Amino acid sequence: QALAHLEAFIDFGEDEDVEEEVLEQVAVTVRALEGDIRAHLRDGRRGELLRGGVRAVIAGPPNVGKSSLLNLLCECGTGKT
Repeated sequence: QALAHLEAFIDFGEDEDVEEEVLEQVAVTVRALEGDIRAHLRDGRRGELLRGGVRAVIAGPPNVGKSSLLNLLCECGTGKT
């Protein structure tokens, strides 16, 4: 959304009555994104888990919902391996 507003300002800023508030909102959004990215980079352990994944075992008798649980956890739709 911020990119679309910035592109509109670049394309039509001189021709149209594009408010400078649009630029300020873009700057606020970009600063917030920058903060989020920096926080994720500081949290090295979380980044490692995101890159490397997690190894887990879901064990139990047949037909008790192991695949359904895995699908729910990973939101991937296929849990049979």
